[in-house]
Amino acid sequence: MKKKRIRRVSLSRLTRFSFLPSLFSLLSLFAGFLSVFQIFKGDFVNAIYLIVASAILDGLDGTVARLTNTESNFGVQLDSLVDAMAFGVSTSFLINKWGFTPEFYQFGKVIAFMFLSAGIIRLARFNVIKEADVVPTDIFIGLPIPIGAISIASIVLYFKDPITSPLWVMIFALVVIIISFLMISNVKYKTLKKVNSKIGLKLLFLFAVTIALLIMFPDKILPLISILYCTSPLFFLISKLIRKRAKKISLKIKKNSDTDK
Repeated sequence: MKKKRIRRVSLSRLTRFSFLPSLFSLLSLFAGFLSVFQIFKGDFVNAIYLIVASAILDGLDGTVARLTNTESNFGVQLDSLVDAMAFGVSTSFLINKWGFTPEFYQFGKVIAFMFLSAGIIRLARFNVIKEADVVPTDIFIGLPIPIGAISIASIVLYFKDPITSPLWVMIFALVVIIISFLMISNVKYKTLKKVNSKIGLKLLFLFAVTIALLIMFPDKILPLISILYCTSPLFFLISKLIRKRAKKISLKIKKNSDTDK
């Protein structure tokens, strides 16, 4: 019986990484780490700004890696571990600390853990899908955890003061549950990795206006952006159905016109 040969792989080759994208990942981790301290201090607004900063840095690490053609397996794993901490752990503390009064404290732990576990599962699935290379790069399967974290943070930013009404506690819990299920769902979300050059300039202009509004009115614009992105697959589906219906009507009219001739 032949023994199975173990293929030796250089450790340095396995852990090969690019400095700049990894630096952005660690800065994202640091921002998420600092946000936890702000949450425990009760400074929820600054905690949210740190979570948003972490999300921006998280987006930059992947962008820099693609632009410099330095994507690696190490970078993918590092990014996922950072996301687990920066968005999963920090946001779960935010959920429990801000959204649940003392009488709902234990219930709040369950809801917070639901968000955390859904986020971790989503990250694990993302890594598996990326390694298998079976999904186009311009599509996310399930709501990305940074967007999930920002969606929760935007609610806190809008209301600012912690919830005290039992009714609002239940509504907030329901929203967290919905976002958690969106993260582990098979709903397809668009990314901006493949932007058509025809709409590139218009999109850039729209981004510039959005960023300006976000800086001026963060408590209004951030919740709006979160809602629009979370519900965007529904709009894309409706748009697809309308185009399909219009195409059928156009073909039917053309067929009738040919018959009359």
